[in-house]
Amino acid sequence: MIFQAVFEPIKKPLFFLFYWCVVTAQEFNEYSISLGVTSSNSIKTEVYLKENTLHVHAQDLFGLFGSDRAFVNNATQKEAIDVAGIEIKITFGSQFILLNEKLYQLTSPAFQAKNKTYIPLTSVLLVLEAEKIISGFTIDEPSKKITIKQKETNNKIPLASSAKKIESEKKKWQFKSIIIDPGHGGKDPGAIGRSGLKEKDVALDVSKRLAKKIEKNLGIKTILTREEDVFIKLQDRTKFANKNEGSLFVSIHVNAAESRQAQGFETYFLSTAKNENAIRVAARENSVLELEGEAQTLKNEDLIRATIAQAAFVQQSEKLAALIQKEIGRRVESKNLGVKQAGFYVLMGASMPNVLVELGFITNSQEEKKLKSSQYREALATAIYRAIEEYQKTIDYE
Repeated sequence: MIFQAVFEPIKKPLFFLFYWCVVTAQEFNEYSISLGVTSSNSIKTEVYLKENTLHVHAQDLFGLFGSDRAFVNNATQKEAIDVAGIEIKITFGSQFILLNEKLYQLTSPAFQAKNKTYIPLTSVLLVLEAEKIISGFTIDEPSKKITIKQKETNNKIPLASSAKKIESEKKKWQFKSIIIDPGHGGKDPGAIGRSGLKEKDVALDVSKRLAKKIEKNLGIKTILTREEDVFIKLQDRTKFANKNEGSLFVSIHVNAAESRQAQGFETYFLSTAKNENAIRVAARENSVLELEGEAQTLKNEDLIRATIAQAAFVQQSEKLAALIQKEIGRRVESKNLGVKQAGFYVLMGASMPNVLVELGFITNSQEEKKLKSSQYREALATAIYRAIEEYQKTIDYE
């Protein structure tokens, strides 16, 4: 059976290169593959036959086109490869591949075996055709021969430039540090429950639990804006995050309302509020400005400027907020109030994705009782940790 597809090149060719892949069957689902070309480029690798689909080692395949650099991050289950200026991103277990930020769906997911990343050969070649990296290919099953046709151009990217792109990709995927912000503190108790439970104490305890989980399981440096009962100005919290080159900023809080019946958890990202409840929550959290000893008022134009400044992080912040809501909902019995947006002063100025989590209503006697529980706090910390873990695996699709 022969498959062939030819695309017109996007750049003027100098000459044609023909790549030959000779496949020899082995026992079980493992194949050996010999890749030869009419030029000096030639490699040998192994492929797997999985669910009647040939899977090839990604770095070996893309090495035919001049790639000799790749970055694998096992913690995030991702691999980045640069092929003559074309950025290729693969996620283990995913049927999607990114080429120059364009998302393509493959016939089967990428997977790891023998510490190598394998991808479905035919569908990847079709993607390369669509991106005009190759001009055609044939697969001759009877002779176990695959021919890849590529048009060579004189616009190859120097390896030094390729290395810089890979380094840039590594920085995007690797969290330098995560900043956890326990809300309130010191002379600012935050909301207070009927039994006397203070928001600042719950926030600090959950934050410490969360930080331990992140450092232990993800190996990422995690810094708290406060580690004890001290007062810190709102603007100093994001300044602290920026100074420590935070990759994420998560502010932990407990909610309150005039109605004792109000209950549930919600997560916010910075933007103009879209409903009265969001405005109310933001106003309560921003009221600490009165304790900072300066006459500060948050004007609407200030919020608009801050929102514009953080435009690059809005999508990421919203995604993290959604993951936090999902994970908390899986672990605690409480009402999921969803992801919301509002003008929280504490989030303004953060040069990174940022969210504010309201763990529950301390003014609700039942939720206050839960928030006193060590087990309940542990569940909340675990949920936020799991959300961050999942977020890290998906940040390249932003």
